[in-house]
Amino acid sequence: MPARRGQKIAVVALAVATAVALLLHARAWQFVCDDAYISFRYAWNLAEHGALEYNLGERVEGYTNFSWVVVLAFGTCLGALPEVLAPWLTQLGALAGAAATVVLVRALRGASAWSAADLIPAFLLAAAPEYVVWAHGGLETSWAAALTIAAMAATASGRWRAAGVATALAGLTRPDAVLPIGVFFATWSMGHVLGGRRERLPSVREAAVAAALAGGPLLAHLLWRWTYYGEWLPNTWAIKQHGRLLRDTFGVAYVTTWASALRLVWLAPLGLLLRARHAPLVLPIAAVLGYAWSVGGDFMAYGRFLVATALTAGLVGWLLVEAGERVLGPRGPAAATGVGLALAAVLGVMSRDRLIGDRATPTGWIDGRWEGVTAMDRFARERVAAGTWFKNNVPGDITISVGAAGALPYASKLRAVDVYGLVDRWPREVEVRPQAKARPGHQLMAPQAVIVARDPDLLCHVGYVGPKRPPPSAAQNRGFGRDMVWACAEPGSVADPHEADGVLEVGYYCCLRRRGHAVGPFVDGVAQ
Repeated sequence: MPARRGQKIAVVALAVATAVALLLHARAWQFVCDDAYISFRYAWNLAEHGALEYNLGERVEGYTNFSWVVVLAFGTCLGALPEVLAPWLTQLGALAGAAATVVLVRALRGASAWSAADLIPAFLLAAAPEYVVWAHGGLETSWAAALTIAAMAATASGRWRAAGVATALAGLTRPDAVLPIGVFFATWSMGHVLGGRRERLPSVREAAVAAALAGGPLLAHLLWRWTYYGEWLPNTWAIKQHGRLLRDTFGVAYVTTWASALRLVWLAPLGLLLRARHAPLVLPIAAVLGYAWSVGGDFMAYGRFLVATALTAGLVGWLLVEAGERVLGPRGPAAATGVGLALAAVLGVMSRDRLIGDRATPTGWIDGRWEGVTAMDRFARERVAAGTWFKNNVPGDITISVGAAGALPYASKLRAVDVYGLVDRWPREVEVRPQAKARPGHQLMAPQAVIVARDPDLLCHVGYVGPKRPPPSAAQNRGFGRDMVWACAEPGSVADPHEADGVLEVGYYCCLRRRGHAVGPFVDGVAQ
């Protein structure tokens, strides 16, 4: 008995150490990306004005994370700004996702007493940038993954009500979370039917209750969406559906880069141990990767599909334990734990090199294709500084056009025209040809006639940011006529603890203004 108690204490201590390591590793990648500020703006307007709208008075569902926006809005009502609250929540989500993965694999293995080998998936996740990066970023990603895996874990443990609730919460956080959950449930159930273990399947009553708990909130939200926005699908689908044009470029590269970064080829020998019992993990992984490919992937580095990353770590941990037991018998789990720690150490060393490379790329693209953490973070912080300057210096009733619809509109609180259409209704009203060579999510560009018809006071989507003022001639060569002039915000040097010297040098953030149209301090005859 004392030996078992000592083992339990050791496992708890190792779990705590792993959680601390995960948080410390995540802190090294700390950032908030521009896209997160879109949700922040919806949350702010909900908290301050009671409207789930990007531009007040315009009902467009330019987000795909309903529950996340609601939680951030609730936090705003309590005095916690979204940009402050979100990073804390995403870290908790990453911890919850790692814990759910451990519980899921234990349930699938049918493990009884806890051992250090159960924590192998958590070791791997704590060391992998493809997981810990998204413990920050301000997006709903980590919580969507945690709830998705929690639904699977509850299913594998026979906790049907919990599975239904987790499924509903996951779907309300990210609609595409329903895909891996559905694949998992179908695969897990089929395995039990074919294996003659029907006693572990839910009764008719249990299944009905779980289905009601899962489907009820999702159906209610669907009906609310139609009532509130007049659409069955989020506005973002008008953009994402064109991702099929990028399947052979960004789509393939996004999946293969993720697999390469995790060095899955090193673990290929474990594939020889795959059996039908592993299908409940293998098939959801394939479903997530297939979906990511089908919508053209993403341009953000470090593979933002945490469900696939977490389930892969769980599968590797499961196979390592089985390999250890097959070769070493009772001593196998201990050996598997050692191998798992060694793999985590290798991933950690590689992560350090990748972090150094990322920090060396504050602008531009990693490998010419992916936007890294440092670049995403600086991009957003520059636009927060510029947006704050606009908020303090221009009238609050003007309209700007933007390409990046996050940080600049959020900080400025100005009405915005989104030329990429994520938070704007124009893609549903105008027939345009998607760009097959554009980045994911940037495949539609509002025709100039659409932008001009909205009559923005400042055209910031064709603007400039840099240490020096751009030449006047550059304003006339942006495609909007010869009577355009620059209107330059001057954030200059901004106090910023994220910078090594505590100062962010923004310089100038310039938009276009039509000559003769005064906008706050921007007036003809006054040097801008």
